[in-house]
Amino acid sequence: MASGDSLLLFDPLSNRPPVANYASVDLRNGFVVLDFDDATNETAQFLAVLPSHYGGGQLLAVVTWTTTTAITDNAKLRVEVTRLGGGASLAVLPAVDGSVDMTVTAPVTSGQLVLSQSSAILAGNAVAGDQLLVGLTRLAADVADVLVGDIEFVSIEIREV
Repeated sequence: MASGDSLLLFDPLSNRPPVANYASVDLRNGFVVLDFDDATNETAQFLAVLPSHYGGGQLLAVVTWTTTTAITDNAKLRVEVTRLGGGASLAVLPAVDGSVDMTVTAPVTSGQLVLSQSSAILAGNAVAGDQLLVGLTRLAADVADVLVGDIEFVSIEIREV
């Protein structure tokens, strides 16, 4: 597998929301988005099988998003990955294998797409064929998140480093 190759791609309708504090489904000019509020930490979760061409390396995330109204300031996002290999229990999820925080800047125009790339994320002992749970959280309570208004999530791509 070549470095930078795409492994997984998730859109808003792939979301498996957590029990509480989840991003809400919305429409932006006919496009389905997930809204992440500016007052509460909200999360979206995505689950997929790591493809056979995954070589076991670190991962990075490319988050595509925009804003409902904001055209200035920064928001704080966190991407987490959790390996669900054979024998894992859905009764108690295993600990997060890796996470990375990203400070992202609002687009110049509301509705303009922004692609924000994370640094490397550890994937634990993940191997091809494992389930991978990917979480995306807006850290609205973080002091670095000063963007007023919703972030509208469009997609997240997971690549191998």
